Amino acid sequence: MKKYILASGLILTSLSATANQAASETAPTYKPKMSISLDYIPATNKMYGVTLAPYHYDKDYANWGYYIGYAASQKDDMDVPEPGEGYTKDTMWRFGLSYSLSSSFSIYGGAASYNHESHYTNNIVPFIIDGEPVWEEESDTSWGAEIGLRYMMDSGLMIGAGYNSASESAVISIGYAM
Repeated sequence: MKKYILASGLILTSLSATANQAASETAPTYKPKMSISLDYIPATNKMYGVTLAPYHYDKDYANWGYYIGYAASQKDDMDVPEPGEGYTKDTMWRFGLSYSLSSSFSIYGGAASYNHESHYTNNIVPFIIDGEPVWEEESDTSWGAEIGLRYMMDSGLMIGAGYNSASESAVISIGYAM
């Protein structure tokens, strides 16, 4: 009887003892998130836009994410001689990578395409009934880089600030991460 009690005691205590095995791959410490933010870019013409930024969806690169954003300004009247008309409009595309420093802070950097368009009439009206002036367009696209910092609260609220060299202005973002 003592042999059976001793044998069962050894079996029970040895169930938790195993060889020194290599730990299985550690799960990423970050959960996958998708953030959407509203952006304000105080360039020549104030621009407002939206940015989508998925985070931590790849297990092999758990700290990394990416983003894409679009911003546009409203039409702003140009000074042209009478009876001419004209306006300007700015648009910007932004895309890049982000890296999480902690569960709350991440840095981001990427490229930006800033397009400044000028639309104006040349003061020439065709001699026909209901003739309209001829509109001309000039467009100037400049490429640049941007870098910034995002802070994500536990509640999902996200605040970001950065600098964009294409528009030579700041990028201010507020959004929500799900």
